[in-house]
Amino acid sequence: MIKHAGGRSSDPGPSIRAVTFGKSQGVGAKRLLTDRQRQKLATIGTRMKVPARSILYREETDADSIFIVTEGVVKTFRELPSGKRRLSAFLFAADVFGLSENGRYLNTAQAVTGVTLYRIPIDSLTALFNRDPELGLQFLSKATHELREAQRRAIVLTRRDAIGRLAMFLRMLEKDGTRVSDHGAISIPMSRSDIADYLGMSLEAVSRASTGLARRGLVAFDGRHIVRVVDRKHFDELVAAL
Repeated sequence: MIKHAGGRSSDPGPSIRAVTFGKSQGVGAKRLLTDRQRQKLATIGTRMKVPARSILYREETDADSIFIVTEGVVKTFRELPSGKRRLSAFLFAADVFGLSENGRYLNTAQAVTGVTLYRIPIDSLTALFNRDPELGLQFLSKATHELREAQRRAIVLTRRDAIGRLAMFLRMLEKDGTRVSDHGAISIPMSRSDIADYLGMSLEAVSRASTGLARRGLVAFDGRHIVRVVDRKHFDELVAAL
């Protein structure tokens, strides 16, 4: 059951992260919104708690809202005529989703873990952009960031070696500090089946690639959902070897 979360009076509002257009101090994605902008979004949005495996919307249904994740992981996918799924993205904290075309969602969104998110009506968001152009620019920065990430994924999918493809996926997870523990371990909240769908590989190929990375001494797995890079030099060389 999807629940509306309470506590609006102390709610800091949603945030978004992205690598910006221009030069800035430091590298990597950063928080874009001011406290005032977050509060504006909280005012027009609804904060929700969603159990794992819940469907948030289905492709080809009417698109009336966009969503911002504050905690947890969401995946988006399309159903193929063959009955298989083509997984297009994993969404984490401070990510925006709800891509639509001609008023309909282009894919299906489903919670991978328990998720806290904001649902923001598109009409209300459009009106807010008209009043606050700077906020609209920040969302444009986020959209551009996501386009760059999609291009990087396309590069990952050109690799023929399954081990290299999986290593690049782990590196993508590692880049964002929200997915790395204090001890350097990378959290892998999604299933291997989801990873296989995302990378365009079979489940068996993902399992063999995981074993191969471990046998080479590049990583060490603690179960299926935690991994540590133990040979940074050779791991990075593998990732870079297109």
